[in-house]
Amino acid sequence: MKVVIVVLVGLLHAVSSEAQQDKVSLLLYGRVIADAAGQWRVDENVVLNAQLNKWLRGEVGIRQGERPQRFDSYYHYKVELQTKNFWKRVRIIARLSDNVIKYPSPIFSRSNFLLIAEGRFPLTDKFSLLTAYGFVSSYTRNGSQEAIPSAGGSENFYSTWKLAVRYAFNHKGHAQVVWGAYDVFNPYVLQSPFLQLDLEHELTERLALYSYVRYQYDHQLSLPLNNFLGLGVRVHVVK
Repeated sequence: MKVVIVVLVGLLHAVSSEAQQDKVSLLLYGRVIADAAGQWRVDENVVLNAQLNKWLRGEVGIRQGERPQRFDSYYHYKVELQTKNFWKRVRIIARLSDNVIKYPSPIFSRSNFLLIAEGRFPLTDKFSLLTAYGFVSSYTRNGSQEAIPSAGGSENFYSTWKLAVRYAFNHKGHAQVVWGAYDVFNPYVLQSPFLQLDLEHELTERLALYSYVRYQYDHQLSLPLNNFLGLGVRVHVVK
């Protein structure tokens, strides 16, 4: 966690030094997750996104999770760089995310390195299409609770992807249908993608409602893995 704090402080310093020009947002949300066996867990998420310069944005996030059997059962963090939208259509995302699972057994830590190209293309005045493709290198260390990113342990290299159709609400937010294998924090293996409906709606000039429902399945749509409900707010710190 020390690594996360250092990176977060550094990003905040970069934001404060150019606060007049930068656009900064803070996403705060909680999730309830129920698996196919009826077991459930909850977690809380904080994600800061800020413009670093005319070419790059930075995003850092922290997640803390609880289960009924144990309060401090897992935590995740991520550090991400996002390029500007080239040709107003395509951006590149480079992400490091790290998971530490304390409960249930077996305990483990995992470092994920992602490189993704995302393209968003207008279909009509209201509708747009997002397509994304990239690669993941994942390293799992069984029995470890070490949070420092590492390329040690068992390696898994695979591709990742996302398709989404978005409907815009007159600059007041959007609704979006997503089918894919990665989202805000961690990638899923290709055999376990998800379907999602998410909504973001501007409540005030500075505050937006953020919510989603997600269905994750195993190999085929009829084999459920997890159901998710997420609810929170996005704060426009600097417009």
